[in-house]
Amino acid sequence: MRAKRRIKSAIGRWAAIASTLLLAACSHSMGIEDAQRQAQKPDNSLMRVISGDVWYRERIALPPGAELTVTLEDQSRADAPATVLTDYTHTVDGAPPPYPFRLVFNPAVIDERMTYGLRARIEHNGDLLFISTQHIDPFAGKPGDPVRIRVSQP
Repeated sequence: MRAKRRIKSAIGRWAAIASTLLLAACSHSMGIEDAQRQAQKPDNSLMRVISGDVWYRERIALPPGAELTVTLEDQSRADAPATVLTDYTHTVDGAPPPYPFRLVFNPAVIDERMTYGLRARIEHNGDLLFISTQHIDPFAGKPGDPVRIRVSQP
């Protein structure tokens, strides 16, 4: 009888210790997850801007509803499609070039070992009208300097 009480008492203590440790571990992991979530959230005061304009030489008026899209891409992997980090889309409704753009990005996602590029395209109803054909390094000039992107017909 006495042995059974000791066993029950020992099991009770181990259960109490295990539940305390489990609660402590859960609260600790929640704190880590909160910190990771907070780190992934972009802080607007830390955001950076790449701005400039897109232009073409052809003397062609764009149809109403044509859309300009400029993307900042990670182009590091030659064997995979580029990863879009941020983009800007604007309807250019018949306005003549140049077309201004403004890309807002989180500098924390930029790794100086990687290759980044800007890509621009103008489409109308899903048809490609103009596209950039040369690599444009968004970080080649001084920070804040405008970037000019030339597009041409495909």
